Amino acid sequence: DELEREKEEALRPLTSGIMETGMDESGDYKRQVSNESLKDPQVQALSQQLKEWINDVLTDDHIVVKNLCEDLSDGQVLSALIEKLAGAKIEHKEVAQSIASQKAKLTEVLNQINYHLQVADDGIKWNVDNIHNKYLVSVLHLLVALARHYGIPRRLPSFVKIQVLQITKATQQTETISEQITGDEEREHYNFAARQQERDVFDTLFDSAPDKLNAVKGSLMAFANKQLAQINRGCSNIEEDFSNGVNLVVMMSLAEGYYVPMYSFSMEPEAYDHKLHNVTLALNLMQESGIPRPKCTAESIVSKDLKSTLRVLYAIYSKYKHLVK
Repeated sequence: DELEREKEEALRPLTSGIMETGMDESGDYKRQVSNESLKDPQVQALSQQLKEWINDVLTDDHIVVKNLCEDLSDGQVLSALIEKLAGAKIEHKEVAQSIASQKAKLTEVLNQINYHLQVADDGIKWNVDNIHNKYLVSVLHLLVALARHYGIPRRLPSFVKIQVLQITKATQQTETISEQITGDEEREHYNFAARQQERDVFDTLFDSAPDKLNAVKGSLMAFANKQLAQINRGCSNIEEDFSNGVNLVVMMSLAEGYYVPMYSFSMEPEAYDHKLHNVTLALNLMQESGIPRPKCTAESIVSKDLKSTLRVLYAIYSKYKHLVK
């Protein structure tokens, strides 16, 4: 049918080397990808693999990406992608027509993506203007970050660099700079696969000793209730009562002896995004206190996944059990 023909066309390898690449005009410079890099087989292979990955992820949504820079520029495809990968909820799904509405949509989508990737501000190599302007370097940085975080089934090309023509706006002086897009992707791919396959005590508990599960749940519940009782809170359902993140944030603040400002999280979250924000905050507080990141995602806690919730509670228990008598 028509969709299959479009997908087959999108999957054809790039042969001309000509891509819509746009320009970065932020700050004191204007930057544009060199023609040599557009024809670089490594750059083309990376673009093709990322395009195939997006089309695979969005097959059920009947979305076919043919040109990375062009098709991602209004935020519509990126919105569908992060919803599929992270279970995020984007409020405004309508197709934006004007430039202002497209940028507003893109701002919302990129905020969601940055939130889920948990990239430090100085590590973000894309912004609304660059993506909307179809700047290839920013588009590739963004997609590589997503592919690494959520796991792409194929290994991306390693050590891909793009040569960029940089023009100083004030003097019109031109120089060529090099942008590193990927690193040792074989190691990245291996590390991700290893993390996914690595089993822990809870995998063993669920698979081989389900009879002991209630005892573990009871012990962790008792620990949590002793902590929460300090401020007259409690829990009775381990999956339900931690899924909005409030009790996790409270437990971390009590254990570490600091106050988490009320404006930084929601005490009565109803929306999915507010719950996800709370859980992410709790996981960040755990990392800041030196607790190794549990084998789970914020999304899995909000989704009331028992194994993920137990992993988080056990990680807190392991560090702070001495506080509870």
